Amino acid sequence: MTNFAIHRERSAAPDATRSCCFNIGRRRFVGALGAGIAGAALAGCAATGTGGRRRSLAPGRRVELLYLADTLECLKPSRPVAPATFLGPASLLGAEPWATAGDVATLAGAAGRDWQRLCIPELAVAQQSGGYGGLAARLEQLRESLGAARTLTLENGQCWSGSGLGHLSNGRAGLDASRLLGSDARVSSDERVLWPQQVESLYRRFERPVLGALPAGRSAAVTPATRFERDGVRVAVVGATDPHAFDESRQLDAWYQALHSSVEDAAKGADLVVLMADTGSGVARWLAGRLPAVDLVLAARGQDFWPDLIQVDHRSGGQVPLCLPGSHASGFYQLSCVSDSDGWRVEARFHLNDGALSPERSAPLQARFDQLRAPYAGWLDRRLATAPDWLWRRDSAGGSWDALIAAALAEGEGDHALLPGLRYDSPLAPGEAITRDHLLRLTGGYPARVTGLELSRDDLHQLVERSVDNSLGTPLVINNSQDLPRLSGADWQLDYGAGPGERSRIDAPAGTHRWQTFSARPEAPPGEPLWQRMERFLLDRPSLTLPPRPDVEARYVDGHPGWHPEARLT
Repeated sequence: MTNFAIHRERSAAPDATRSCCFNIGRRRFVGALGAGIAGAALAGCAATGTGGRRRSLAPGRRVELLYLADTLECLKPSRPVAPATFLGPASLLGAEPWATAGDVATLAGAAGRDWQRLCIPELAVAQQSGGYGGLAARLEQLRESLGAARTLTLENGQCWSGSGLGHLSNGRAGLDASRLLGSDARVSSDERVLWPQQVESLYRRFERPVLGALPAGRSAAVTPATRFERDGVRVAVVGATDPHAFDESRQLDAWYQALHSSVEDAAKGADLVVLMADTGSGVARWLAGRLPAVDLVLAARGQDFWPDLIQVDHRSGGQVPLCLPGSHASGFYQLSCVSDSDGWRVEARFHLNDGALSPERSAPLQARFDQLRAPYAGWLDRRLATAPDWLWRRDSAGGSWDALIAAALAEGEGDHALLPGLRYDSPLAPGEAITRDHLLRLTGGYPARVTGLELSRDDLHQLVERSVDNSLGTPLVINNSQDLPRLSGADWQLDYGAGPGERSRIDAPAGTHRWQTFSARPEAPPGEPLWQRMERFLLDRPSLTLPPRPDVEARYVDGHPGWHPEARLT
């Protein structure tokens, strides 16, 4: 989780308070990426051919990839998350995946009822997933029917973290869950930051490849790529870690160069090259258009679902398919890679985890996952309050969970709160219990610390602009998988399509004011964890009412396929 990640240079050095909450000064290296390294990548593509064959394979060879990502430790049945608004760069208006509600069908060209249940908010919250038991049962069933000789199960993104369970078990429960799900390989993810002392032991216990092009000497248990053989096909799987991770100190050009080298090395002698990108959807799309020799890109971290493969135009010509599998254990993709005379044909089918499998198959598996959670269940599931209305988070502008967070932060500290546009969500219906686990989920399992920033009107505008740039700016490599910032205590306006530094107008009071926020960055100053602040706030209000939701007046967005505020849950 990145809080207000900023990539433009600042004219003055950041003070100690601000540097703990904001990541300053990496965007200036994007120019070097475009001029130098991307050119090298293009030269590499000319030699290998995007998605091209490395040796002659007989047509009809078949590799079945079962792909899941960003399950966020949703071991128990839970509601899927479907945003009503989702804006991307104005220059990519009409491109996937920046669409919501009925416009997903417009862009995807299909209207399957199953995947509509993951794209339309009112349909999403009307169902419960089958939990990890349903997920494991479907994966097991497919491996049996397709055959182990053809099947490869790949896991990406935040699967060992995301909830109170990981917070209490230091990642052990996530590790055990991955083994029960049958994952053959995964990408190194947030566990590096959350549990730096335990992570090497966790990776060794996993006993399967953990992938990522990390800096030399960072981890002996993480390798840039690995290779499998399925149906006589040599499959290279490469891992791309988050370029905006809290422990990522390399500039973007160095991060990209390391990944570029990993892909080139892995492609030697491989027939099929798969990139698992724990980078967010925007960065994954950017990589799909540039990296050489990649046949398929599997994205994670953005928590986005798209009902078909997105065909990304590559700079060398041709297209590279990009897969966005959703989150919260709502299902997984079956990607059938079939060799033909032109290279690889990838057929995608999404398996919704709707609990439809017979209980005889899923119930024993769910019981094993429940055992992982049992030692902590009493603490995690303690009832703190009752949801006064629909509680939801995922939205370009702000959700009702953000309203509660802003109110808890501002209590006793004035009326000003500035929140990052995090996508971690736990939809709750009116009357349902709010628990500690829900609060920990709102920060992805991080013990995010409450802190304050002394900001003038100009400081506030600068920080908001930088945050908007990370969400709506280009090139997509600067996208940090967050939505727009949330402001409570000041009205603000977004001019969609305006240039950097000109997108926001904020009606903030003159002078310097203290803005309450929270940060999960390791260098954040000591402070109260957000979940504790919220627990006290909730317990002090036996009759909880929903405060006003932080919002933005967005101009020039009407008609955007990702702008359907009328579909929000109320």
